[in-house]
Amino acid sequence: MVRYLSRPFVLVVLASVSASLMCTRTPSLGASNVNQGCLSQWLFNGVWRVEVTGFEPYMNGAQQTGWQVTEVWRNGTSQGLAPSESQLQDQQLELSNGTTVAARGSTSGTLSLGSVANNSFAPAGQYTYKQIFLVDNLDPSNKPKAADILFNGSLLSQMKDKPQFTSSKYDFRFKLDCTATGAAAQAQGGSTQIAAIAGCMNQWVSNGVWKMRVTAVNPNQPTGQFGWFVVQEWQNVSNRRLYPGGLPDMAHVGGPVYQSNVTDEYLVTQSGNNASSANSVGDLGALWNHVFDQGATWSFQQGFYWSPFDPSDKPVRFLATFDTKAQNALPNAPHYKRLPANFRIDLTCTK
Repeated sequence: MVRYLSRPFVLVVLASVSASLMCTRTPSLGASNVNQGCLSQWLFNGVWRVEVTGFEPYMNGAQQTGWQVTEVWRNGTSQGLAPSESQLQDQQLELSNGTTVAARGSTSGTLSLGSVANNSFAPAGQYTYKQIFLVDNLDPSNKPKAADILFNGSLLSQMKDKPQFTSSKYDFRFKLDCTATGAAAQAQGGSTQIAAIAGCMNQWVSNGVWKMRVTAVNPNQPTGQFGWFVVQEWQNVSNRRLYPGGLPDMAHVGGPVYQSNVTDEYLVTQSGNNASSANSVGDLGALWNHVFDQGATWSFQQGFYWSPFDPSDKPVRFLATFDTKAQNALPNAPHYKRLPANFRIDLTCTK
C-alpha cells in the first residue's frame, strides 16, 4: 500500500469547547516511564526527539486566555512517520499551583496538537509549533511549571509494523523553570539524513525505474496563501507500465500496470520544518494514481499544506522516497538497482 492510503490525512471535526479541562494532579509525574528534562534540552525515546524552547502567554486580543508552549519535534527513525502512529496522547501543562491543563480541554488546544500529531515527518524531518493550553479564570502570575508529552506505549507495542520505543522512559516531562546547558543541551540519539540521489532545480535525477525533476515552486494561490505547489516532471524509464504508488498489479487497456512503491514526498523550509504530500488534502492522487506507459513523461504540481503557515519560511529542499525493500521483493515488477533510490532536490540551486 502507498503511504497516503495506509496513513491518510486526518481531518478532525471539532465541537465547540468553552472551558479548559483542569485537574489537580499530573498523571505522568513520578511515573517510571517518564524522561525528564529542562528547556532547550532534547529528549529521545528511540522514535521521537523533542525539545521545548519556551512558553509565552496566549492572547485573545488584549486578554490573556492561556499559555502556549513552543516545541520542536524530529523523527528519529529511518522511515516516514507521524506522531499519531506512535500513539501520541493528550499533552498536559502543570501550573505553579499544582493544577494541570489538558491541551484537548479546548478547541484551540486540540487544533494545535493535531498539527503535529497528523504531520508526516520525513526520516530526520523536523517540525516546530506552539501547543496551546487555555486556562479558566487565568491568573497570569500562576505560570507554567512543566509540560508533559505522553504516548500510549502499551498500545504501540501491539503494533509490530510501527517503529517501537527503545527506552522504557518514552513519555517526556519538560520542566519549564530550568534551562539546560552544556552536554544536557545537546540532542540525544536520533536519526541521520536519509540517503538520496541529489540534484538541483531543473536537473533530471534517476534511480533506474523513475527519472524526475522539479521545475518550479509556487505559492498555492496568489492571495491568502496557505501552502506551496511543487511543479514536477516524471518519466517511466523501466520496461513496464507503472503506477508510481503501491497499488496491486491490475489489468488495464493496453496491458497490466505494475506498482513501484513511491511512498511519499516532503517539502522542507528554511526553518527546518517539513510537510508531507500525504497530508495534503485534495490532490493525493495527482502522482500516485497516474498510469505511465513505458517511456512516458508526465508533468503535474503537488500541493503541500500545513498550519500554522508562514509564507516567509521559504522551501529549500524537496525529498521523494521509495520503499525499495517492498518493491524489490516483487517477482514481476521492475526493481530498484540503484540504491539509494530516494531523490533529494536542493531548491536553492539551478542546473
